[in-house]
This record gives sequence, structure tokens and C-alpha cells, in this order.
Amino acid sequence: MSDVLGRPGLHGPEWHGPERHGPERHGPESHGTELLGHLWDAEEYLTLDRVRRYAEASGDSNAIHIDPAAARAVGLAAPVAHGLLLVAIILAYAQRWAGSSGAVITGCDTRFVRPVLVGEEPTVLHLTGTLASEGHITATVWVLDADGVTHRPVIRPIRLSYAPAPG
Repeated sequence: MSDVLGRPGLHGPEWHGPERHGPERHGPESHGTELLGHLWDAEEYLTLDRVRRYAEASGDSNAIHIDPAAARAVGLAAPVAHGLLLVAIILAYAQRWAGSSGAVITGCDTRFVRPVLVGEEPTVLHLTGTLASEGHITATVWVLDADGVTHRPVIRPIRLSYAPAPG
């Protein structure tokens, strides 16, 4: 699966390990929520090839994900990335943090708010993870628009639960 999910932070994530839980907030917007500490900040790139590999690995080869003509036929400007691919990418970051903190991810809750279109150029995703409270991480996924400045949320902030690792 690492080929499908890619390497975390192709530009290298800015990691804030378990020893750093300052009051700072990062990301495209603060959401007006006081959070306990920033865990990661990264960029990922979605390409049509990456989406096709995920489709093959997951068994979800719906044409709107992998075929530009099929996507256009249903009114989309380009193929749409699988929502669960986005969740899997976030879970990879969360598990990396949890593993380094002696914890395991125990739950995930979110809703998709807009599709992530994947065209000829890579789609840039901005990912953040923040310790929201004991046992809970809030993660966000934003897409960087073609203007290179505007970030749009694509998933409602993901609420991840974690607990101490057994043993």
C-alpha cells in the first residue's frame, strides 16, 4: 500500500512529535478553535496515476475516478479522487504520530464536503494534524487551487481517536 499512499510529505512534513504540544495553530485557517498542539503539516500530491493505483488496490474502479471522459460525461471537469484515499493518507500521518507516541488510532469520523479533481497536473493537498484533546486528533485536508494561494477544505475536519497501545 505504500505505493498507493505515497511517502508522507513529498516536500517533507513539518513534524511536531509527542514532546511538543504548544498552543500554536497552523494551517490555512484557524477555525476559531483553541487546540492543544500541532502534530503535522504536510503537502501531498495526487496524480491520476496515484488514483488509478488506489482504484486497483481497493477494487473501486468506478470510471469517474480513473477516466477523464467518463468524469466529463457525468458533469465533472476531471476524474475525482476516492474519498477513502484521502482518509487513508491522513490515517498514515496519524498512525506515524501514534506509533511514535506509544498510541494506536482507534476511530475516525468525517464527511466529504467537495470532490478533489485530479487532472494532468498534480493536485496539491495541504494536510494538518492537531492534538485537540486527550485521546483526540483533529486533521484537515485542503486543496490548493490553481492560483497557488487559495486553500479549500475538501473534508470536514477529521476527528481521530487514539488510545495507549496495548502492552
